[in-house]
Amino acid sequence: MTYMEKRQVTACAFDLGNTLINDTQLAGDAIGEMGDWLLDTSAIESRQSFLATYARINQDTNRPFISHTFGEIDFFEKTFKELAITAVTPEEALKKYREIVTTKIHPDKDVEEAFRLLKQKNIRLALLSNESVSRVDAYMEKTKLRHFFDTIIVSEDIGVEKPDLLIFQEALNRLNVAGEETVMFGDNDIADGAGKNLGILFVLVTGYKNRDWAWEEGNSYQPDYIMKKITKKNMEAFLNTVCLRQ
Repeated sequence: MTYMEKRQVTACAFDLGNTLINDTQLAGDAIGEMGDWLLDTSAIESRQSFLATYARINQDTNRPFISHTFGEIDFFEKTFKELAITAVTPEEALKKYREIVTTKIHPDKDVEEAFRLLKQKNIRLALLSNESVSRVDAYMEKTKLRHFFDTIIVSEDIGVEKPDLLIFQEALNRLNVAGEETVMFGDNDIADGAGKNLGILFVLVTGYKNRDWAWEEGNSYQPDYIMKKITKKNMEAFLNTVCLRQ
């Protein structure tokens, strides 16, 4: 952690994918099960060919407000076209895939306890995610964490993605706080670190970080603090290190 003067913290913002949940594993497990389903329905002859093609198309697709975890219709359209899959439509495949992903999202006691600690200290919480609204809704429904957040900001909903400072400013406006009293927790040192330009403290969360899952372009920002995973114990250590007595 870089040395810094202690500060008053009144708000914390959290990224979703590969910060609060292991999206790399979630998506990998789900598409693997999807391959099994397509093979069982005789829609494909080679599971490995399907998985490799889908993974390449997913990785190579970069446009605003999509979910690489929850899937998008063009991922399946391109994959099915390349592999000449006709027994199942891309729309049917996307629906099935999202059902599989949703079944694999589970409440995380560590995250819940960390959030409860922050709320007990009267710290406001925001979710600040480059995602599709449907994916965030599915996550909130399965984890029952929505009530912890004072605001939820999804890039698809407001039309701006991190690292654009407008999305960070939107969070500050909704929470009615200054950047200097706000902390951003995220796995992406480009997207999540950009808030430092508004005085926001940047905590890099490394436990689920995947450098291959980084579609954002821009400057990489040095974290002010590094945390392996969002847990109550780690959050207590962070607050004791960087926060004035609350």
